[in-house]
Amino acid sequence: MRKFTTRIYTKANYLLNLGRMALSNQRGDFYISDAVKIIIAVVLGALLLAALTLIFNDTVIPRITEEIESLFS
Repeated sequence: MRKFTTRIYTKANYLLNLGRMALSNQRGDFYISDAVKIIIAVVLGALLLAALTLIFNDTVIPRITEEIESLFS
């Protein structure tokens, strides 16, 4: 009987340690967080580029063109 309980205790300890190691494993965390940062940077960069293009095409360039035409007219 003692041999049986020792085997159960050993197996339970093994499973408990295996679970602890799995929960404390952070090997893939670095790659996932870096990928998310890169995706966020690309999306924000694209939005900023689109906003600047819209501002320049709709307000700045027509205003500059108007001022230059008024100087030479």
